Amino acid sequence: MRKLASFALLALALVIAAGAVVAAQDQDSKATETKSKMASAKRWHGVIIRSNKDDSTLTVRRQNVERKVHYDSSTKWTRQNKPAEMSDFKDGADVICLGTYDDKGEFHASRIDLRRE
Repeated sequence: MRKLASFALLALALVIAAGAVVAAQDQDSKATETKSKMASAKRWHGVIIRSNKDDSTLTVRRQNVERKVHYDSSTKWTRQNKPAEMSDFKDGADVICLGTYDDKGEFHASRIDLRRE
């Protein structure tokens, strides 16, 4: 009887440990999936409400949601899919930003397209 109880207790411990391992692997795969989704190309379309040349950011609003868009020297500036100058992008302009999210969740634009001023 003691052996049976000991065996049952051991089996229960193994089932609990296996469940914990499976849960940890599932959580790791979800985290990896989220990072890969964030790393793929994304799009943000809205109106420039604020620009900060010192921080190299534009704040772009779509409906009631504002997103800070970071740019750098490699960002391509276009106007209806043709090359444009950064100086053309003023507050109130309608833009489409293409880029990726980094690990911190910040949007980095690889291209910013001016639609309407």
